[in-house]
Amino acid sequence: MNGSGPRVRTAGAEILSRMGMKPRTGSSRLPEVDLARALALGMMVTYHFLFTLWYLGMANFAVLTGFWRVFAYATASLFIAIAGLSLTLAAAARRRRGATEGEIATAQARRGLVVLGWGLVITVVTLVALNEGAILFGVLHLIGLGTILAIPLVRRPRAALALGTVCVILGPLAAQLSAPLWLAWLGVHPADFVSLDYVPLLPWFGVLLIGIAAGWAIFPNGERRRSLPPFPTWTEPFLWVGRHTLAIYLLHEPVILAVLLTLRQYG
Repeated sequence: MNGSGPRVRTAGAEILSRMGMKPRTGSSRLPEVDLARALALGMMVTYHFLFTLWYLGMANFAVLTGFWRVFAYATASLFIAIAGLSLTLAAAARRRRGATEGEIATAQARRGLVVLGWGLVITVVTLVALNEGAILFGVLHLIGLGTILAIPLVRRPRAALALGTVCVILGPLAAQLSAPLWLAWLGVHPADFVSLDYVPLLPWFGVLLIGIAAGWAIFPNGERRRSLPPFPTWTEPFLWVGRHTLAIYLLHEPVILAVLLTLRQYG
């Protein structure tokens, strides 16, 4: 029994690797960034739990207005900005290991395709499972495609900041326009469009680009400006969450839905 823990962790790591969700290791990982990821994911799980309660008619939270609407925007902004910041850390770590710019771009594109692929899985599942509100372009679609589109900008923080600011400004303007459904990924859509998770390029690609600029400002060349004391042991569970955000993101909503449906059925 004492040896089962390492074997379970090894098996879990192998499964995550095969699914494309094994966390990056090495010098690109900074505990403070993993803690920020864990915070953003915790905020997202909290909001999705309350939203699902409301969606199932089990509680009357005002999840679409007021405080919780602001909370949802803040959560998405933090989650996506950290994704942009992480691109700078990963690229810098590979550069220190001697990777060429072509190899760095290829690795970034591969990561983007994995995340985008999982977003498309969510699209298929929600198209089948929901009568309306299917997720055509949600947060994983945005991060996956944004990771690919941002390849030329990872080493250009000023350009990333400028273009990111333009995207954020154009977002509310695009939302006022009516356009065919196939353009929804850009930020324009039909007037009757409904989706349970809608995170289009305008304005959210701008948030990812601003995260890239912030990564260079906070961690120039992927390194701290000054050393930090060791993190206390109580942070270990949160650091683990921060290292496995994609897997937890994919699993949390099915778990929430299963628990709440069970409670509604038998509670």
